[in-house]
Amino acid sequence: MAHRSQCSSAGDNSLDPNYLPPHYREEYRMAIDALVEADLEGYYGFLQEADVVDFLSRSEIEYIKHIVQAPHHAAQPERRYMAEDVDGSSDTYWPVHSDHDAPSLDLGWPQQYRFIGPTEVTTLVNPSDPEMPSIKEQVRRMIKNAQQVIAVVMDMFTDVDIFADILCAATRGVAVYVLLDELNAHHFVGMVNNCRVNLDEIKFMRVRTVSGSTYYCRTGKTFKGQMMDRFILVDCRAVLSGNYSFMWSFEKIHRCLAHLFLGQLVTTFDEEFRILFAHSEPLVVENVLANMPHYGGPVYPHEGDEAEPPGAYDHIQRYLQSQPAMEEGHGPRNVLPHMQSNLKRHSMGQSYT
Repeated sequence: MAHRSQCSSAGDNSLDPNYLPPHYREEYRMAIDALVEADLEGYYGFLQEADVVDFLSRSEIEYIKHIVQAPHHAAQPERRYMAEDVDGSSDTYWPVHSDHDAPSLDLGWPQQYRFIGPTEVTTLVNPSDPEMPSIKEQVRRMIKNAQQVIAVVMDMFTDVDIFADILCAATRGVAVYVLLDELNAHHFVGMVNNCRVNLDEIKFMRVRTVSGSTYYCRTGKTFKGQMMDRFILVDCRAVLSGNYSFMWSFEKIHRCLAHLFLGQLVTTFDEEFRILFAHSEPLVVENVLANMPHYGGPVYPHEGDEAEPPGAYDHIQRYLQSQPAMEEGHGPRNVLPHMQSNLKRHSMGQSYT
């Protein structure tokens, strides 16, 4: 089977009605090398000499210039993992071997791959229709109704209300996995720090970061893309996915849409999450804080920034203080500690809408 990135150019019969000419151009690669090595002057000089149209937006140019790494600072080649036999096995997928062990879904993962009925899709928009829930309301309802596992994949996560709902789910024993874009993870850390929450104390939550693909230049310099996926998977039975980020602005001012999926299509997101998880790294809050500009201690706001009003996050603290502490050794009632085990309890009647 062709890799997903090769599908658009699959087949070499130009007379086939479905044939698409390959979109790879060597001139583009050479222009990128010129940009990396000789900045804008080299980039535009090459475009003019090779008679190639400017194919990068200004934001892409600035991103590459900002993120490129010299060979001695380049990250290790991307790790890829292979799913082992069912009897053996890994809880992540990737079609090639690796010398690194894939990170484990140590809080458990429902081993449930049979879905009843066709895929059901509901489209939600912001601003929302008066007769339909808003995207944020749907997200919060899904989190509230979760019984086994919540998996969040988000490019930007700073919505305090959704964060509080996730903390509530983790406190009642639901396994919570959060994957964040590596480049934007400091925004999440800032929000958590503002809320006076210590992630290490949340036993049933794992927060990790993941980047996009790594681009390798001819000279050995590299730059990584971002993880731009946005979806939440609940109990491996329902998924909400779209262009909605977990931010106040997406709830109040941005136009966006999301789709709620139930049924067979959920398996695609189940697999995608585990692929991303296999590529992820732990979020080390101390390291992120140390690299944040103006950070001088555990208390926000930053010097020079507009101060938050007194009590801005008191509702988070009241929520945390109101939750009964879970006894040591008591884990999620519906999530198994090992993915290889059979799921013992199901919530077939659970509603996600």
